[in-house]
Amino acid sequence: MAKRIRYEDRNPEPMLEASQRVKTFREYALGYSVSLALDEAQRCLFCKDADQRCIKGCPINVDVPGFIRKIVEGDLIGAYKKIVEADPFPSICGRVCPQERQCEGSCILYYDTVRGKKNKGLPVSIGALEKFVGDFIRVSGINVEEEKAPPTGYRVAIVGAGPAGLACAYDLARWGHEVHVYEALPKPGGVMTYGIPKARLDRGIIDWEIERLKALGVKFFFGYVVGRTISLKELLQDYHAVFLGVGAGRGSLGFKGDHLKGVYSAIEVLSRVSLYRASGFPQEGVPVELGKRTVIVGGGFTAVDCAITALRLGVETHVVYRRTRETSSARQEEWDHIAEEGAVLHWLTQPLEILGDEKGRVVGIKCIKMALGEPDESGRPKPMPVEGSEHVIECDSVIFAIGQKANPIAYEDLEGLELTRWGTIKVDENFRTSIKGLFAGGDVVSGGDTVVRALAEGRRSAKSIHKYLIEEVKL
Repeated sequence: MAKRIRYEDRNPEPMLEASQRVKTFREYALGYSVSLALDEAQRCLFCKDADQRCIKGCPINVDVPGFIRKIVEGDLIGAYKKIVEADPFPSICGRVCPQERQCEGSCILYYDTVRGKKNKGLPVSIGALEKFVGDFIRVSGINVEEEKAPPTGYRVAIVGAGPAGLACAYDLARWGHEVHVYEALPKPGGVMTYGIPKARLDRGIIDWEIERLKALGVKFFFGYVVGRTISLKELLQDYHAVFLGVGAGRGSLGFKGDHLKGVYSAIEVLSRVSLYRASGFPQEGVPVELGKRTVIVGGGFTAVDCAITALRLGVETHVVYRRTRETSSARQEEWDHIAEEGAVLHWLTQPLEILGDEKGRVVGIKCIKMALGEPDESGRPKPMPVEGSEHVIECDSVIFAIGQKANPIAYEDLEGLELTRWGTIKVDENFRTSIKGLFAGGDVVSGGDTVVRALAEGRRSAKSIHKYLIEEVKL
């Protein structure tokens, strides 16, 4: 009998009800059970051209049908090994990747109105399956041994313990190099620890992954502000190679009225909540004064993360974005999630000015409605102001979730380092900078992107560093 092909009956991932999740920073997406994961895995068609579909759609090129086939066979350890060939942190990427725009968006089962594909149904839930495999290994306590080459004698310094730096450290340690990671903050993880809310990514997962790196011999040094505590020049003298992965954690404002009390950058809000344990609200204090109503400006992941955070702090939350939901960079289901939790979404709305009172406090944000015009240089329809549509959204605070920039502290005093006109570090196709022995990757190069792209660049940088050490550095 021919196998029944199930196009439409995708298994939804169990979640806390909106009325429950808005009251807690507990992770709200509960993950697949074994039976749901097996059932979902059986929807995969194991396409012969997967390398041009889901594998190509993944920025880090996970062998999607390969690991899903292992799930179907009941070999979860094999599935985990298959994933980490490309992605060192399955539990993390399964939670935070925009799969609908990557691997799942390329699934043959997917109907995509934008690209006009034939309607067959919903894609395989690749992200939830990857998360299931990673969580199974982590929670079960199974020790999956990772191969490690004999010591090479080469020493590499990693600046920044974010996704790019951790991925680079992972590979270099496996290949036998001595790896030291320098991080300014008290804990590793970068944006994964200080930017993504616990409701989306439980910190225990990051801690578990860090223990894996330590088991490979990676050493961490916290409280080191490279450029202040120690210079990049000193690291280049002390190590055979240095990787710079400091991310883009500098907030950007530059908006009329941004001097008012109650105006924040997204990274300021998210890092304060993480650093000062405001996620324990109401038992813990809240080190950020958002008032009773806040307006978040932006249409990406960071805007959603700010909304998730503000809602759980008991603040009436509005999100304004000058384009449409369909052209936003955040996951569509996450817009649904925060709307269910009570966020008010203002599409095609452009902020004009932040308004304040005589005491210099935010009282509102003046906006104008937009209409879509002809495509701009990005290929998306350009939003155009609608005459006479100016209006004010009353609020006590404004959070800008746009325009994150690289923080140059680590490299601003290094002579000869070439930068782009945006202030990011200029690298070649092998992630080499203009300084011999110095490599860079992640948001400090791209200016701000997804976690998985930072991981991909970290691993590609590791390959380049390994080749440089073996071929160009003499012990």
